[in-house]
Amino acid sequence: MSVQAEEETAVVDPSEAYPATTPDRGVSGLHFMVRMQTYFALSDHFAGRSDCFVCLGRNVYYRRHPNAAFAVPDVLVSFGVDPGVFELADSYTIWDPGAPSAFVLEIASEEAHRKGREDRLAVYWEVGASEHWSFDATGGDLHEPMLQGSRRAGGAWRPIEAAPDGRGGLRARSDALSLDLHAEPQRLRFRDPRTGLWLPDHDDTRRELDQLRREREAEAAALRARYDGHDDDAAR
Repeated sequence: MSVQAEEETAVVDPSEAYPATTPDRGVSGLHFMVRMQTYFALSDHFAGRSDCFVCLGRNVYYRRHPNAAFAVPDVLVSFGVDPGVFELADSYTIWDPGAPSAFVLEIASEEAHRKGREDRLAVYWEVGASEHWSFDATGGDLHEPMLQGSRRAGGAWRPIEAAPDGRGGLRARSDALSLDLHAEPQRLRFRDPRTGLWLPDHDDTRRELDQLRREREAEAAALRARYDGHDDDAAR
C-alpha cells in the first residue's frame, strides 16, 4: 500500500465508512416478533459467557471501504470476541479480531425470497459464518421446508437435516450453538439437548409471570380469608 493510500485509509471515519443499520421497512409484525424472541432467548442463554456476542439486525460488513458491502442477518452469534467492543459500535465488521460469526439467522421475507437462497448463501460464505439458517415464520408460504440450515464444511455449504419433531414442526441441530432448533408456524424455539430444557422466550416468560401473579393473588386471598375468620371468632 502506498503512503497516500495509507493516509486516506487512516482518516476514514468508521461511522461514515461502515454506517449503522437503517430502520426496517416492510418487516411484518410476525417477522419482528420472531426476531425479538430469538434474540432474547439466545442473549439470555449465553449471558454467562464473556466471549459471546449476540447481535440483532445490525449491518455486518464483509468488504472494506471504499468497496464496503454488508449483510443484515436478523440474529447473529459470535464466540471468541469481546462483546463490549461491539455493543456500542455503529456496525459489525468481520475483520476485527475474533469477529467471524458462528451462527446467522434470516427470517424469511419477500425481499430475501426474491434474492434467492444461493445468492444469500454466497454472501454469508463471504461473511465467514459457520452456519446459516433461514426460518419461514409463515409455515412455508415463502420457502419449504420452513426451517433450512447450512453448515460450512469441506469448502462448501452442506445442508443440515431437519426432521419432524413429533409436534407438527421441524427439528434440527446447530453444532455452532450446541442447541436444537424447533420450528413451527409463527414460532422458532431452542432446546438444550444436554439438559432437555427449552430456552425461555417472551411467551414463556409472560406465562410464568401470569402464573406467579395468580399464585400470589390466591395466597393473598387465602390470608385475607384466614384473618377475616379469626376476627369473626374473636368478636364472638
